[in-house]
Amino acid sequence: MTDAIRLDQALARKAAQLLDGGVDAELRTRMRALPVMVQTSGLAATAAFLLARRKTKDGTDPYDRTARLILNDAAEAAGIEPRSDDPERLLAQVAGASPAKYLLAESRARQLAIWLARLAQAFAERSKPERSRPESSQQPPADGAG
Repeated sequence: MTDAIRLDQALARKAAQLLDGGVDAELRTRMRALPVMVQTSGLAATAAFLLARRKTKDGTDPYDRTARLILNDAAEAAGIEPRSDDPERLLAQVAGASPAKYLLAESRARQLAIWLARLAQAFAERSKPERSRPESSQQPPADGAG
C-alpha cells in the first residue's frame, strides 16, 4: 500500500488549511464566487482581484493567503518554477507562461477554487450560532382555550 493521496484529497486539504482560521459572511461569498470567476475571467484576473482586495501583505489577510495559495498551487501543477515568494511577481510569471502551461495552471486553479467554495460554505455554516427555537409547549393554543 502506498502513501499516495487522490488529487481531490490534496486540494481539499489545502483548502481546509487555508480556511481553518474561520470564514465570515464576506469571505464565504468571495470563496463561493471563485470557481465562476476563474472560469469566466481566468486565473490571472482572479488572482489580481484577490490581491486587490487584500488589506495587508503580511500573509494574515485571507485574500492575500488565497491568492498565494492559488498561484503557488497552479504554478506547481503546471511546472512553473516560482522565482519569487511575492504574489505579484508570481502572477506575472504565471501570466507570462506558455499557453499550454497557463491553461494547465488555470485548470488546476479551477479545481482548487471549487474546494475553497465548498469548504467556505461548510465552515461558515459550522460557525453560525444556532438560532433558538420557540418551544411549542410555551405557545398558547390558537383557539384561546387554556
